[in-house]
Amino acid sequence: MIWNKIEEAYQNAVYSRADATKAIFYFSSEDFEGLEKIPFAVRSSKGHRLQGYFYQYPNPKQQRIIVFEHGMGSGHRGYMKEIELLAKQGYLVYAYDHTGCMESGGETTGGFSQSLADLDDVLNAFKKHPEYKTYDISVIGHSWGGFSALNISALHPHVSHIVAISGFVSLEHILKQFLGIFYKGIYEKERKKNPKYTKYNAIQTLLRTKSKVLVIHSDDDKTVSCQKNFDVMHKALVGYENITFWKVSGKGHNPNYTADAVKYKDAFFKRYQRALKNGALETDRDKEVFAAGFDWDAMTTQDTAVWARILEFLEL
Repeated sequence: MIWNKIEEAYQNAVYSRADATKAIFYFSSEDFEGLEKIPFAVRSSKGHRLQGYFYQYPNPKQQRIIVFEHGMGSGHRGYMKEIELLAKQGYLVYAYDHTGCMESGGETTGGFSQSLADLDDVLNAFKKHPEYKTYDISVIGHSWGGFSALNISALHPHVSHIVAISGFVSLEHILKQFLGIFYKGIYEKERKKNPKYTKYNAIQTLLRTKSKVLVIHSDDDKTVSCQKNFDVMHKALVGYENITFWKVSGKGHNPNYTADAVKYKDAFFKRYQRALKNGALETDRDKEVFAAGFDWDAMTTQDTAVWARILEFLEL
């Protein structure tokens, strides 16, 4: 009985689509004067479209792409502040929606290992492209995208820089965190759905990588446990000159946000979950009114000190 409930809850949480809702505001390129958006879709190895875009300001750095990997539950537009900040520094940024998310195809997200499968498909598409195949590639990822960023060099050793924000070590690590002793049954189901990608473990990947790697986590992250992921990696990999670990404090699951933005975001999601439970978000109008009651700029304010370090790292 307990196992059935756990399996059902997991299926509902992970094996569903992550589509936009009018109750949450998403920035777009139109919100940033002069930011250019160029469509570039990739056909996934499962046969559906991964919709992405190149974002840039005029005259970006030559021969360089930064791929941005979003977290679970949203699409790349949930990270437009981060994407725009990178573009403003002169980078050509490629950001896309993972399988089952927002503008991309797929009936569900495909599970926790699907982000790595998608990133593999994207980088394979770049390798085959007449222009982009010679570009220097860097990857920045958050949470679900942090997992794919941490492990991508096992599949694409040529990636030059990796920034993993609040990422988890492996599918096994994140399932153990959420499910405890019940994780094995779910892991086996995931393995059957994605046999090529469930095996990857960031510790084993980073032991072998020649990429420059920056791993960032907050000590109080309740979504992806710092102790069970960041600390485990740090202990295993301390002393490797190409890998830098940086732990911040009091930033929850968003160490690149300001402390005030983190508090605001947490307060928003508490109200959002309460509104859903109370049936207050039944219509599009309900959702629009709800979203209009929040300051989305304040909720997504980026920490300039954190980004200064990331930007410095990208130029090493």
